[in-house]
Amino acid sequence: DSKARELFLLVGLDPNTIDRFPAQFSSGQRQRITIARALALQPKILILDEPVASLDVSVQKEIVDLLLDLKEKFGLTYIIVSHDLALIKDIAHRIAVMYLGKFVEIARSQELIDNPLHPYTRALISAVPVPDPVKARSRKRIVLEGEIPSPSNIPSGCRFRTRCAYATELCANKVPELREVLPGHFAACHYAEEIIIRSD
Repeated sequence: DSKARELFLLVGLDPNTIDRFPAQFSSGQRQRITIARALALQPKILILDEPVASLDVSVQKEIVDLLLDLKEKFGLTYIIVSHDLALIKDIAHRIAVMYLGKFVEIARSQELIDNPLHPYTRALISAVPVPDPVKARSRKRIVLEGEIPSPSNIPSGCRFRTRCAYATELCANKVPELREVLPGHFAACHYAEEIIIRSD
């Protein structure tokens, strides 16, 4: 009981509410309880799957701030699984982008956001909302065409080739390896260097 109360305090909850039923807590409070439960085991690594997906924007910020505080306090490492690049870029040191279960790009967060080398990453970043309307209008949105392949029937060669503007016969015949294209920046694309030239 004393440990549970201590964990409640740690995540910003009133220990006197410890006997409530789950339905008596808000979604943000339930998220804090989930974090407290994970911390009970004193882990070094936490895997967070969409940690703020179901929360409103103000509560999202509170949870992100809590996670950052706990990270510093306990020296935690987070592996965050999320579709929200806007969230990820603010709290992650490195980002790994996956497509159909395979890593297609890995880099330091700001490097990946500023200089994406894989066509899928470029499309993802172009879809992130920009709060500045002037910048939003001047930004080029990349709309992917074609249908997402079934995970049970993955295309030959590059998994992304059926939706890629750069795809050639090489992409259909050879799986691109995840390689270091720039220092510390890895991409699984046969034409990553061409993408760098075109983006310049």
